[in-house]
Amino acid sequence: MSKLHRFILSVAVVLLISSSAIVAQDFKSITAKQLGEKVNIEYAISGESLGQMFNVTPYYSLDGGKTFLPMKSVKGNVGANVPGGKDQIIIWDVLKDMTELNGDVIFKLTADTKSTIPTQDEVGKMNFKIESIHHLAGNKAELLLSITNNGPTRNLKMINGLITITDFKKQKYDAQRGKIAEVEGPERYSTPERELKSGETVKASFVFDRIPDDLSRAMKLELGVEFITNEGYGIDLKIGKVKFQDLPISLTKTAGLNVVVSKKFDAASSQNHFEVKKIEVADKTPPTIAITSPANVVLVGKESTRGRPYAQSSMGMDDKRKRALTTGEEFATTESNIEIKGNATDENGIFSVVINGIDANVNKDGSFNAIIPLIVGKNEIAIRAIDARQNSIEKKFFILRKGAGGASKGETEELDLVFSNNEKRAPKYYALILGANDYIDESVPDLDAPISDAAKLGLALTSRYTFDPQDVIFIKNPTREQIINELDKLTRIVTKNDNLLVFYAGHGYWDQQTDFGYWLPVDSKSNTTSNWLANSQIRDYVAAIKSKHTLLITDACFGGSIFRTRKTFEETSSPKNKLYDNLSRQAMTSGALTEVPDKSLFLEYLVKRLNENTKDYLAAEELFSSFKTDVMNGSPVTPMFGDIKDSGDEGGDFIFVKK
Repeated sequence: MSKLHRFILSVAVVLLISSSAIVAQDFKSITAKQLGEKVNIEYAISGESLGQMFNVTPYYSLDGGKTFLPMKSVKGNVGANVPGGKDQIIIWDVLKDMTELNGDVIFKLTADTKSTIPTQDEVGKMNFKIESIHHLAGNKAELLLSITNNGPTRNLKMINGLITITDFKKQKYDAQRGKIAEVEGPERYSTPERELKSGETVKASFVFDRIPDDLSRAMKLELGVEFITNEGYGIDLKIGKVKFQDLPISLTKTAGLNVVVSKKFDAASSQNHFEVKKIEVADKTPPTIAITSPANVVLVGKESTRGRPYAQSSMGMDDKRKRALTTGEEFATTESNIEIKGNATDENGIFSVVINGIDANVNKDGSFNAIIPLIVGKNEIAIRAIDARQNSIEKKFFILRKGAGGASKGETEELDLVFSNNEKRAPKYYALILGANDYIDESVPDLDAPISDAAKLGLALTSRYTFDPQDVIFIKNPTREQIINELDKLTRIVTKNDNLLVFYAGHGYWDQQTDFGYWLPVDSKSNTTSNWLANSQIRDYVAAIKSKHTLLITDACFGGSIFRTRKTFEETSSPKNKLYDNLSRQAMTSGALTEVPDKSLFLEYLVKRLNENTKDYLAAEELFSSFKTDVMNGSPVTPMFGDIKDSGDEGGDFIFVKK
């Protein structure tokens, strides 16, 4: 009976949208790469409806595609509840399914669709639901929204130029015309403004020009919003940003998204040769990197400091206002992008090369290339190579892009001024580091690694980054009262110019019946939650601490409802100086709602990446992206990263600043 019910609904969908062009749903870009004893299958699902989920099943063939066998030992973006979009990964633990693999392999993926839900998010109790993003005639696109005010009566203002679509080439398109209910804004800098009563719902639309006809996906959609409330004694203005990532752009206007869709499709990869056998000899040697284009650039390796010949202040920071833009180390150009070519070599083969967060094309001989966008001013180009045994190396060089009116300051120059401004107090970096090993209740098992893991992170922060040891609080075996007391102190001492990192390693728990998550301080008891620390309370403290940026890193099961809805990781598209300008409240977790192992590969790779980093300014999202695949390949967990909902995030990012 249930099957018939689903079938009837699927027919209703066809009738509902039969007058519109239906975008084909399919797998795209199925590729496979070997990483040690595992094979990573990367893929994308295109053409999905907003919020649609898929049940993905992988198979392999050793006879040229005549027969396919199921891959049993897999993890990652596989099974039920896989979202559509790019950058999906399935990790196959080959030697758990066979003694060895030596031959030509074709991989096939099948997908069954799941129910569709609208894409929506809420900021400041104002709910924004996407109804459609679709093409219009004349290289235009239209965004349709439904907006509901779940807070007090107030005015909603949306500047057209702050409604932006970013594609996967990092090209940004601003809305040129907008409308909220009956209020129109006909120009890019128009500001449609409309009063919304409590509980009122209105429609909004925004039109974008110069949209390529073949653009089928948006990497990111950002809505800049302002709320103006008349509180009797004065006007309260709140500025925020709503972000959605990895969205389809349909050929025509979509409708009827709250339906169940029943469909199945599959696709196969090209044939590749793999030799997977038990690794007998450990390989700890990282690959080597050489740049062939642009020619004669100076590659800089691992540095203990920023390492360029500028005078140092008493804080160990450079007074970069006194230096010229060019130092003679940069390759100069006037182009908006540049092709980087080079060679990465390793005896066991190259797994990947990433340049400024963009995956380079890597050939079998280790040669690579990538098109990298440039901003006006000085550009840091960081090349990171990983071999097939997960050893990695990072090198960087500099490119100077000159503007039409002469060179001007780029993203790093602007951040340099922020962190070496002697006229105002430079932003401080605070950290609260918590490691819980020894639990008082004998029913709660002790752990071996959290304290030592926490100490390693603290050392990396204070030795390589601008965390002054006196501003780093390290508590071994914290009780609930100690954690609350330290968070209370931080609400009083951290200012709106400062940045805060909170790290917790220890037991965590997720209650599926109540949908509550918890940290377990060392005085927690197994038979009562009275001394447990709820995710919701941690989130409330994150919102209460008035920092510029707050980053929560937790090496325990943590997540679920604390993250914003529809948060998939993508390459950061905004310049770092712009990311620093906007407030951020983010979380990085070692696992989702499952238990995480005592021996933390998540923490190991996090610290390793921080120690290897060559960039002066490293965004948290870029940091997470650089080691997520390593953790998934080496442990049973899938790390998560995202904005913490209802905590004051405005689309920025936590920036690690090297000493």
